[in-house]
Amino acid sequence: MRRERVSDDIYVFTSDLYAQVTATAVVTTEGIVSVDTLPFPEETRAMVRFLKGLGRGPIRYLINTHWHGDHTNGNFLFGNVQAICHQLCAQTMLEMIKLKANQAQDSRSHGEEDLPIRVPDITFDEGEMCLHLGNKSLQLIPTPGHTPDSIVVYIREDKVLLAADTMMPIPYFVGGSYRDFLASLEKLLQLSIDTVIQGHGEVLLRGEVKEAIQSNIRYLNTIQQRVMEAIQSGQSVEEVLRRLDIESCGKSRISLNGMVQDLHYANLRALYQERTKSDDRPVVPERQLHKRI
Repeated sequence: MRRERVSDDIYVFTSDLYAQVTATAVVTTEGIVSVDTLPFPEETRAMVRFLKGLGRGPIRYLINTHWHGDHTNGNFLFGNVQAICHQLCAQTMLEMIKLKANQAQDSRSHGEEDLPIRVPDITFDEGEMCLHLGNKSLQLIPTPGHTPDSIVVYIREDKVLLAADTMMPIPYFVGGSYRDFLASLEKLLQLSIDTVIQGHGEVLLRGEVKEAIQSNIRYLNTIQQRVMEAIQSGQSVEEVLRRLDIESCGKSRISLNGMVQDLHYANLRALYQERTKSDDRPVVPERQLHKRI
C-alpha cells in the first residue's frame, strides 16, 4: 500500500496488490472520514492503523462510493464506525449476502469466501447528501454510469473531488450505463475542482482535471460512434473488437498495468450487445467485470 498526502487534511491510500485501487481519508477538526476501503484486508488494516495513530481524532464515518468489492471489502475492519452509501449500494450488498448464503455465487472464484460483507447503516436516495463534520463539508453526489449506485464525494473547502470509479484512466460501464456515465461526467465539469482522486490510478492535479474529464467524455462518444458505424456496416462483435483497439479510441493501454485494454474491449462488447441485443458472452472474466473494478 502506498500513502500520499495531497493536502494538510487529505490522505490517499493506493493498493499495491490490485489495479491501483484508491481509498481516501479526510481529516477534520472533529475526526476522520474514510472514503472507501482497499481490496485486501492487510492493506485496509494498515490504513486504519495509520489513521488511528495520527492523533487527530477518531474515525467517525466510512463512505462507500459503490458496491464493488475492491472498494468495500474492508468495511468490516472499521468496527462500529458509521458507514454511509447510496440506497442502491446497500440494496446490492444485501443481495450479495443472500447470494452467498444460498451458495448461488461461486465465492471461491471471487476470492471473497472469508470476507464478511458489511452493509452501511446510513443511506440516501433522493438528490445529494451533505455530511458536515468539523471544518469540512463533504457533498455526496450521485454519478451513475460505472454502476447505478455510484457516487462521488466533493470537499468544498479544498476543491477536491473523491471521484472513485466515476474517474479512471478509462471509463468502464459494464454493469452500468454508457448514457448515465456521459451525463455524470458532464456534471463533474460544473464543479470547481483543483484535485481529483480517481478510483484507480494517479491523483489528478489542477492543470490535468478538465482535460482528463473531457478525455473520458470523448472516449465514450468515440466508441459509441464507432460501434454504431460497425453495426450499420454489418460487422460482427468479433470484428469490432479486432478493429477498434484502445489507441484508436483515444486512450493508452499502459495504464493500470495494461488492464485498461480488457476494460476497453468489455465496453465495446457491452455497447454492441445493447444496440443489437445479441452475443452475451463477457469479453473478460466475471471476476474482473464485477468484483474488482
